[in-house]
Amino acid sequence: MFTKSKAVSRPRLHSIHTTPSGKEFVGTIESGNLVFQFRYTPLTAAVEDWRLVLSGKVTVTPPVGKPRTINGVGARLLATQGATALAPMAPAGIDPKLVPPAEVSSKGLPLTEYTGNDGSIGVMFLRLSPMNGTQAGLPFDLSEVQLNARLWMNSDLERELLWLYSALLMATKGPRANDQWATSLLAEINKRFSGRS
Repeated sequence: MFTKSKAVSRPRLHSIHTTPSGKEFVGTIESGNLVFQFRYTPLTAAVEDWRLVLSGKVTVTPPVGKPRTINGVGARLLATQGATALAPMAPAGIDPKLVPPAEVSSKGLPLTEYTGNDGSIGVMFLRLSPMNGTQAGLPFDLSEVQLNARLWMNSDLERELLWLYSALLMATKGPRANDQWATSLLAEINKRFSGRS
């Protein structure tokens, strides 16, 4: 989605739709007849102010020419949307203490974003840190881009990360939020980012 920026003479890119490919989020950016391949590779995960924050790199591949990479790009979780599919099973060998209990709100209604072991995240909405469009090889203003990451499972790594992201949401936003629980889940996420799972 684009609008014309008042401060910059190039169109502003507002959001990018992505899907998982292993630990990465991949998608396309289309403008006219041009299609750019987009890839966000998270390298580390942290929690700041009780929100997931990823740090990694963006790679943009133009229709013609070499890929361009921007390092040190953050992705801060803004919101999530619950999945309609069944939740994945916990990763093999995961500490049972990290498994969220099934939860309901204090009003007796299910949590909308994640209901313990009964549900999972379907979409994560993340705000990317400002990027230079010229550096990325894109003719757009990339100062406020939202990454819309629709999650599903085509591999064991994607299944495990979906489960961990969903459990981390409970550890940071659920009724039993706990920073020690969140820290342990982050360690599991970072192991998978580094290929040490």
